[in-house]
Amino acid sequence: MNTVSLHSAKIRLSEDLRRSVQELSDPWRKQIIRCKVEVEDIAAMQWLACQSSIVKTYWANRNQEFKMAGLGVAHKLSGDTLPDLNILFDQMHELLDPRYPDLRYYGGFQFDFGGEAQAREWASFGAFRFVIPQFELHRSESGAFLVCNHYYEPEYQGKLDEVLTELESIQSDITLSNWGERAVLHRQDVHDRDTWQNSILTALAQMSEGQYDKVVLARKALLTFNDPLDPVAYLLRLRRMSEETFNFFFQPDQDHAFLGATPERLFKRVGRTIQTEAIAGTRPRGKTTVEDQRYSKALLHSEKELREHAIVVDMIRGVLDKHCTSLEVDEEVGVIKLSHVQHLCKHFNGTLDENTNDADLIRDLHPTPAMGGFPIQAALKAIQELEPFQRGWYAAPVGYVGHHSTEFVVAIRSALIERDQVSLYSGAGIVPGSDPEEEWQEIEDKISKFLKALDL
Repeated sequence: MNTVSLHSAKIRLSEDLRRSVQELSDPWRKQIIRCKVEVEDIAAMQWLACQSSIVKTYWANRNQEFKMAGLGVAHKLSGDTLPDLNILFDQMHELLDPRYPDLRYYGGFQFDFGGEAQAREWASFGAFRFVIPQFELHRSESGAFLVCNHYYEPEYQGKLDEVLTELESIQSDITLSNWGERAVLHRQDVHDRDTWQNSILTALAQMSEGQYDKVVLARKALLTFNDPLDPVAYLLRLRRMSEETFNFFFQPDQDHAFLGATPERLFKRVGRTIQTEAIAGTRPRGKTTVEDQRYSKALLHSEKELREHAIVVDMIRGVLDKHCTSLEVDEEVGVIKLSHVQHLCKHFNGTLDENTNDADLIRDLHPTPAMGGFPIQAALKAIQELEPFQRGWYAAPVGYVGHHSTEFVVAIRSALIERDQVSLYSGAGIVPGSDPEEEWQEIEDKISKFLKALDL
């Protein structure tokens, strides 16, 4: 197939969409019509940054072999309280047509599945929110494609003209986004150092009493700037500093965007095959090869870090043993190296039984002890008592759901942007032997890339 310019692709998409509607085999059924045209090679994130659409979505997998930049909403499932997960996934699959293997809902959940009301800053995201974008720039090994997803409703014939008008408004001229200089007016750490130390000492005391074995406590760095930030441009700067991370971006309105560069996959399912991993324990990267190897060796021989990682491994293994007919696990603990930190890691590969679905996997895998603690219910209770803010979508499952495959990652190393304010989130696993000052520095190491992308 010959590639065409974005302008030519819009004309072809318009023609293809009209023809597809006219040739529907079942014009009385609500359904998604998906049309795509192969286009010249275009940077998906830069294309996204140039568009005027209010609602934007972006997803890239860890090796960057698949990228999706989305505009608008063809179909949405969302709410302020979490529904039965089986019902939610069934609703998504009603429109996920097997004829379109790349048709997907993108979105996620709030961290707390207990139904706590959202804080003001998270209200636009809800307890859950999944969208099929109206338009996509879809890049994979098979090429780059401009895509239109049209939600066809028999009783609303005028909608096609609205979609075609929006298609025409897509910007075809791609220019580099202008980052510009800005100044930080204020940084507020929530926790501050004193409350952080008190929270960790309280957690250590509760662990010594046998209330739980591990808890993950998070901090938020709230930065206020003198001018609003372009969230897509910020993600682009993060991407250029990132290695071996998934990228996600959800902008539900013009004032809010949640984005991240996370190393951690919750699970990927293709057919009955599942992949996941246990990541925990942290050391910084060294400035030299020798220093970097010294940090890796210290990580692999740290009794505290290995104990923290083993809790995560045991939990994931227990879940997958319940749902898999076969399971392979790395024999040895390895190290995954990111641009600014490194972690202990083990990989899991399994075959799911015929009764397990995505709802089961979300329920049983979220949150892992790497995000909540262990035992999970006691750890979640401690988080509610000791963290002075709501996590919202931070550390929650975000990803995509398709007809044949589903992938969710854990929304760590993430930022919430509200016009001129940026909230940076990161957490640390607290186990017996944790030191408040070391855990504070671990979080500073984890958010360092996000600060650097802000020229800080």
